[in-house]
Amino acid sequence: ESLTCTLELPPKLAGRGIHPTFHVSRLRPHEPNDDTMFPHRDVNVFYNFGDDPYREHLVDDIRAHQWKGNAVLFLVQWADGDTTWEDWSNVRDLEALDRYFEILGVTDWRALP
Repeated sequence: ESLTCTLELPPKLAGRGIHPTFHVSRLRPHEPNDDTMFPHRDVNVFYNFGDDPYREHLVDDIRAHQWKGNAVLFLVQWADGDTTWEDWSNVRDLEALDRYFEILGVTDWRALP
């Protein structure tokens, strides 16, 4: 007798890498919503699994750079307003980097002051 159960997950969850096999001790019977105990509860609200790790984030601009030894970091202005320091490998293919280089009059990261 198997102590595991494999569920058929919706494609959105399966695509996020959620493992569909669980130990039976982790499973519980479904309890329908009791409107008398919990009136106005929205039963169609699903668990938030957080940000999709494969979601692309939009870059507005590169604001600055700084050298850390032989490595260069770039201050990235994201479309949502956040700014983060990112290394060369994360920004090398961005159009914003091309614009930044043009403003500084360089064509290669090694030529940055």
